[in-house]
Amino acid sequence: MKSLTKKQPLSKEHFYKICIVGGGMTGAIMALLLKKSKLFDSNNIAWIVPKIKIDNDLRTTFYNQKSIDLLNKLGVWDTLKKSDYTNVKKIEVFGKKDVSPLIWDNSSEEERFGAVVKNNVMLNSIFKKLDGIKQFEAFVTNTKCDEFERTLYLNNKESIKTALVLSADGKNSQLRKLLSINTIAKKTGHIALSGFLQQSRDHKFSAIQAFTDLGPIGLLPFENKNKINFVLSVEKTKCKNILSKDYPEKYICDQLDMFFSSLNLNFKPIKKIGNINNKLSSWPLNLNFIINPTTQRAILIGDAAHSLHPLAGQGLNLALRDCVSVINSIEKSLKFGNDLGDISILESYNKDRLSNTIAMTAITDFLFYGFTSNSNVLQTVLSKGMEALNRSELKNIFSKLAAK
Repeated sequence: MKSLTKKQPLSKEHFYKICIVGGGMTGAIMALLLKKSKLFDSNNIAWIVPKIKIDNDLRTTFYNQKSIDLLNKLGVWDTLKKSDYTNVKKIEVFGKKDVSPLIWDNSSEEERFGAVVKNNVMLNSIFKKLDGIKQFEAFVTNTKCDEFERTLYLNNKESIKTALVLSADGKNSQLRKLLSINTIAKKTGHIALSGFLQQSRDHKFSAIQAFTDLGPIGLLPFENKNKINFVLSVEKTKCKNILSKDYPEKYICDQLDMFFSSLNLNFKPIKKIGNINNKLSSWPLNLNFIINPTTQRAILIGDAAHSLHPLAGQGLNLALRDCVSVINSIEKSLKFGNDLGDISILESYNKDRLSNTIAMTAITDFLFYGFTSNSNVLQTVLSKGMEALNRSELKNIFSKLAAK
């Protein structure tokens, strides 16, 4: 990834009012929000990001309507072509037992629940708007803080002094470790497998969450056709068994065919997406929960502050609310003439985000641990609960919470 500004001879030490650490979607959107906020000149913002290659990233992300509205305000969404995203107008949740799924349906209305966007497309669209922000292609190796500033030491022997650091370097955040922020680790014993499949019929803009015997799987509509991007959460031993097979994708399709047999819905593997080979990607689902994602002159955002199970599809949407909260907290504090390291910014951010983070974490944990339990009694209770929920207005609580 090329630098966003022309490379100039660099001194060893630099000062910026505010600095973002982390090169993923959260870091990029945080940088753009800071630029658009007009709270800082672009030359007062630094972005520390390791070199990443995004051209062949086939993965997708679900953006709820609130996130889309934010991207509209930032001038990003209107740069996308219609072929770059797929609207989601229907959500279906299937339990293990043979009961009716929970359904939220806006198919007959203009309103959508959100949209699925290709990660590489979104990142490229954001990067084009980040001119003027200095980018450092490096890693943070150490940090220290005094009364006036925080210093970040980089692996290229440079250092950055800044009034406030925003850490967006993911669930395995190196900066979080250097800041000694306490983390509650949640080992799920599961691996995430992701790839693309083809359905026997058009997905009709429907996103599906199914709690199969293999594990929870999310099916996101892709390219307005009958293709879907799936994310499967599977126990480590089962995952090893799947990946040892000659054609793992075919095995996953067979399992889905059995699960959806009553709907006559079938699946088959896809060898290529455009000109790119479709290969399974995998990563361990070791999750974190942080009660206080702040410390002296530093704030954690996105997965660095909280990592959710992907079955909710809400990880990035929660991260974008973090980014907005950072801007609001800084703006309120600066109105009173406070320094960027003032504790009021940290307290405002933590108070604003903690309740929503706890609520979303609790719901995803309940769904994951409940539906992956081996207890037949618990599975029956959950399935009966889904039947009761589907007949009541309470199910709308889930859609409202997902929109936050």
